[in-house]
Amino acid sequence: MANTDGVLDPRWRKRIDEVGKNAFEIEEMVRLGFLDADELEKRLNANGQSFKAYQSALADLAEASAALSATSREIEALGTVEAALAAIRSRRIARVKEVREERRVRKQAERQQREEAIRRQRREAPTFLGRGVSNRLHYSGGNDDMISQLGLPRLNSFTDIASALSLEPQQLQWLVYERGDSRVDHYIRFTIPKRSGGSRLISRPRPSLQQAQQWVHDSILRRQPLHPAAMAFRPGVSIVDNARLHVGARIVVRLDLKEFFPTITFARVRGLFESFGYNPGVATVLALLCTDSPRVMVRLDERSHVVQVGERALPQGACTSPTLANLVSRSLDRRIQGYASKAGWTYSRYADDLVFSTNQETASPHSLIRGICAVITDEGFVVNGEKTRVMRAPNRQTVTGLLVNRDVGLTRRDQRRIRAFLHKCTCQGLEVVSAEIGKDAESVARGYLAYVQMVSVETAEKLRSRCPWLD
Repeated sequence: MANTDGVLDPRWRKRIDEVGKNAFEIEEMVRLGFLDADELEKRLNANGQSFKAYQSALADLAEASAALSATSREIEALGTVEAALAAIRSRRIARVKEVREERRVRKQAERQQREEAIRRQRREAPTFLGRGVSNRLHYSGGNDDMISQLGLPRLNSFTDIASALSLEPQQLQWLVYERGDSRVDHYIRFTIPKRSGGSRLISRPRPSLQQAQQWVHDSILRRQPLHPAAMAFRPGVSIVDNARLHVGARIVVRLDLKEFFPTITFARVRGLFESFGYNPGVATVLALLCTDSPRVMVRLDERSHVVQVGERALPQGACTSPTLANLVSRSLDRRIQGYASKAGWTYSRYADDLVFSTNQETASPHSLIRGICAVITDEGFVVNGEKTRVMRAPNRQTVTGLLVNRDVGLTRRDQRRIRAFLHKCTCQGLEVVSAEIGKDAESVARGYLAYVQMVSVETAEKLRSRCPWLD
């Protein structure tokens, strides 16, 4: 069973390992003819075996030996049991790390998706736009039928408003977010003197906010009907028209509303937009565009900060404020009109100036004042008692600064003041007067002339004849 070099054939070695030396010798003897197959079968039968069973046993033995050899080789490749356990542990750890990394990547992707959804929701349907203004920021409900009847634009979401204003949602958020303390101010603030004394704060919106407010005014507010008694801030209606309603009356009563614009708060403006049919979220955003908090400039850490110091309300200087004031006051005007008409009084309101007149000899102005003050208080406004006036004929009667005793005319005080200013311009020259008052004297003079022209054409012609430089 060896070759010429005395080395055992590898095939023989493999077969010996599979079936054993004795079985291999028998196979070789049969193959070489030294042992007849029939003789082998007889011997097997003598021992209670069959040749077929013998061959099957050899095949099973060969298969088992091959498997055992493979196992042995694996064991030899692994080395010791400790090394095998270490290899298994290493594979298990690697698998755990792989699963953990897959889970981490999956959770990170899910977290990014959630964060992006939150960012998108905050951009497209924000539920928080600052303290004190976000309690009704939900964009469901509303009344589309009412919006259609009023001829208003359909606005159902935050993105609808941004699209209507030609803004990105982020830009709209920047405009409306209520900041208690910020370095950003959307208004230019300054004061002007009041005719009655003191100063009035003017908040003029910057261009981006002004454009948004103009859209709200033109597309929504201007389309709503006002009460006939509201005479201010209406196209084609002037103080002369308001004064003319009360010409020649026996008694004229004048009441003044205190802090008229600041009294019309954010909540009231939002309620007005909701009454048009808009859902609470849309109404909130529109109200934020049209209102503002009084603010002061302070220095902190060498930086300027704009700090909120009061309740959010209508700013004096926004194009939306006058119309909003008239619209919010519709209920006030309706109730006062009903009360005054029953009592025999004519009623009109020019901004915060309420005027009543009558020709009834038995009319009681003080009873009227008590009743009207109760209505005003119930409607959420405040009467400035210091400016309440009862003017009886033939004493001087004025309405919005104009005489109304017999006809609408200028007061003597206004005539003297205007004549004195024009005389000064004529004598000293426009440049000198301009330097003295800090304004363009010619523009002021033309403004005075336009005012006089509105009240009395005859008086305006007399002024022109005295001041030919106005032509």
